[in-house]
Order: sequence, then C-alpha cells, then structure tokens
Amino acid sequence: MPEKMQPLPDGGQMILRVTYTSWEAHGITVLVVVSCLSLIAVVGLLTAIALSAFNTRSTHQQHLFLRTHAAAYFISLLICDMIQSVASIMNANWILNMAVEKGTLCVIQGAAKQISDVGLSFWTFVIALHTFCLLVLGITPRPYVLWITLIAGWSAIGILAMAGPLLLDTAHRGPFYGISGYWCWITQDYVVERATLDYMFMFMAGTSSFVLYSVVFLRMRGNIVITGKRVMFRKTGNNEWLGQQDSRTMSVARKMLLYPVAYTIVILPIAAARFSDWAGNDVPFEVTIFSDVVFLLSGVVNVTLFATTRRLLPAGSIKLPRFRMDKRAASRPHIATEYELESGSLSSYRQASGTYALKAYSSIDSTEAGPLWIQAPPASKAVIHNN
Repeated sequence: MPEKMQPLPDGGQMILRVTYTSWEAHGITVLVVVSCLSLIAVVGLLTAIALSAFNTRSTHQQHLFLRTHAAAYFISLLICDMIQSVASIMNANWILNMAVEKGTLCVIQGAAKQISDVGLSFWTFVIALHTFCLLVLGITPRPYVLWITLIAGWSAIGILAMAGPLLLDTAHRGPFYGISGYWCWITQDYVVERATLDYMFMFMAGTSSFVLYSVVFLRMRGNIVITGKRVMFRKTGNNEWLGQQDSRTMSVARKMLLYPVAYTIVILPIAAARFSDWAGNDVPFEVTIFSDVVFLLSGVVNVTLFATTRRLLPAGSIKLPRFRMDKRAASRPHIATEYELESGSLSSYRQASGTYALKAYSSIDSTEAGPLWIQAPPASKAVIHNN
C-alpha cells in the first residue's frame, strides 16, 4: 500500500494518495459486492414499507406496525444502513483507479461513513431503550416523544458529522475527512476524535443494547418481577407475565428486540480489529476485510430479520396501488386504492356516513367483466363502479 504524502504545518503528514496492490483491490471489491447486496435489500424493504403505508393510509386500525414508534425508529435504522452501503460502494471508484485519492469524493465518503456509523449506533440504542420501556417498565411513550426523538436524533447525527471539520484546527492538522487506510474516513491525525466521535458511540450502543436486552430477557422469562415500585428477582422464571402482555404493541416490541441484538453481533469483529489496532498490533488486511464485511451485512441482517419474523405489514398491502373512483354520499369524489376496497378499510367511513359497499361480480359476458363495487347512500340510488 504505497503512499504519497504532504507535510503539514504541525509537523504531521497528510496522505494524498494510497495505491492498491492487486490483492488489496480484490479485497475491496468484496466490500463493494456485499454493500450492493445490502443496498438492494434495504431499498427493497423501504419500498415495501412505503407501499404498505400508502395502501393502508385510510385504514382506521390504530395498531398497525407502521403507526408505532418502533416503525419510525426502524425506518431511521434502515436509512443509516442505506447510507452505509452507498459509502462503501464508493470504493468502486478507488478500485477503478487502483488508488484512493484525496478530493471531494473522498470527503463525501468519509462523512457518509461517519453519519452511518453514528446513526446505526444511535437508532439501535433507541430501539433497545424503547423496547425496554415497553416490556420492562410498562411505559408507553406519548406521540410527542417520537417527534422529539426523531428531530433530536437526526440533528445530533448531523452535528456530530459536521463538528470535526467545523470546530477542529484543520488548517494545521490537515483535513478531518480524508484517506484512512484503504478508503476515506476520519484521517490518522485525528485519532482521539475517531474514538470520541465514532467508536465510542458504536461500543456504547452495543454494550447498552446488550445490557437492556439481558434485562428484557429476564423480565420476559419471569425472573424479574416488578410490582409498583418494587423490583424482585427470582431464580425460577414463569410465563405469567408473558400471558398478560398480549397486546399488539407488546408483540411488536418483542420483535424489535432482535435488531439491537443483531447490531451487537455484527460489530464484534470490527470492534476486536480496532481494539487490536489501538493496542499497537498490526491488523492483517484479511482481518480488516472480514470485519468490515460482517459490519456491512448489517442491512442484510436487518432486512432478513424483518422478513422472517411474523408478518408486520398487512397481507395484500405490499403492491402497487390501482386507483378507482369511489363516489361518496356527499357527491365528493374519493380515490380509493384496490387494497382499501378489498380489505374493507373504508367501512368505518361508510358506517359513519350511512353508506355501505358490497362486492359482486358481473355476469356480463365481456372482456372487461370483473368485480363490481356497489355503494348505496341510504336514501338515494345505488352507484355502481365497474372494474
């Protein structure tokens, strides 16, 4: 990994270019491939969530997953997974040039990696804390807590990403974001800042999530018993508490508990590699690639967990909407999606307004024969919608 250097005013050296060997280029290519897989998985899930949200927007079910705090936090987590994948895919440019070079793209990649690292750790911790509040403390956060958390969380992530370049003495110490090893990130002249602005959040999120998960696990087993302000521990657990917590919110919370656990697992290899580097040991290139591959699989792992757990999105809601005109009793046109019509999600409106809808099938022998939607106001002639 030959390097081209430039002296800095403080006596340090700024790396201008790092040339890849053929072996190193192959290793970085593996990271790009894994990142592409992760990006496809995350974008696919975000698309499915968006379609489900659109198709169920008029339903009156208050306990849909997409209307919970956990869903908003999970989407934020997926966005950070997406940023992480895009940042790693930028390595393709270095592979084409067989070298990492200082420049605008390098700064963008470094900042994107910083945002994704801090974002993943923050939203993982938020999910773990939210689950802890629901399952252990029995606290259901108010709606305003969600908005405060989202605004404060993303603002903090943005501030931390900009703090280094704006507040530190980059004129003498060199750029904050630049070449760092085999790609771009926080440069080697900011070792302390790497720890305080990145590593610290990752390790704190992993550790705190593990602790919170352990407490929730013991609570779910019945080893921890909370009665009012009293907390008791018993060696033999039971399932009495689980039987009482059968609400939709609790069910979603138990599923969301898997994501902090997954995050703790995927950061273990990279944490071990970085601690070894801090200790002054020479970390082999193969170990660096392996640990980063595991970390970059975060998006794939999150999507897999979502897809393999019990359905969180309503059946039939993940499809492109097919719009149909549905005239209301007040003669106000309403565009209803196929999901709304077939799932009966408009029934609450019709009952309240004194209208009803029936699904029938046309007996007319024609190429356009299909389901007929009949909506009848109580004192008027029925209006027939032919699909």
